[in-house]
Amino acid sequence: MEVIHDDPPMPVEIANGFYPAFEDRWRKAELAGRLTMLAFVLVCALGLLGHGPFSERELANSDGSIRIKYEPVVRFGAPTIIKFDTKVPPGGDKVAVTIAKDLVDQFGLESITPHPATWEVAGGNIRLVFPVQAGESHALIRFTGSPAFRGGVDLTARLDAGETLSWSQYAVP
Repeated sequence: MEVIHDDPPMPVEIANGFYPAFEDRWRKAELAGRLTMLAFVLVCALGLLGHGPFSERELANSDGSIRIKYEPVVRFGAPTIIKFDTKVPPGGDKVAVTIAKDLVDQFGLESITPHPATWEVAGGNIRLVFPVQAGESHALIRFTGSPAFRGGVDLTARLDAGETLSWSQYAVP
């Protein structure tokens, strides 16, 4: 090793513009950065930080009268949808769904599609009646809201002749 000057000693490699120890550390740092970016992209693509295949859950009560699709983790104030797939009673022309009052208050309910024909408040619940076409076996109901809570909230829904379905959502800031 030829020393160019004494303070600090500089090897010939530095004078020529090549420093092997630095180049090796730089390659390792670059590889670590790329792996970190790849891991972040995979986490996002899987829906663990937002919309994706693992960001939505589906639940049904034991008698299968009501099924829901919802996001278990939502953002405070950000629009989200809960989809209800309900069975229509045989020969019936309406579906009556009883929901927890918190679905209106805490969930920040903004719209219901289709619009219910009637609303009835009963204690801590709200009963919504939806007309359906004769002969239909299922009715799809969409509740759209912007969560007005932080932390967790427990919600329930049931048909008049069905078992109660319970689920919870957690809102992050």
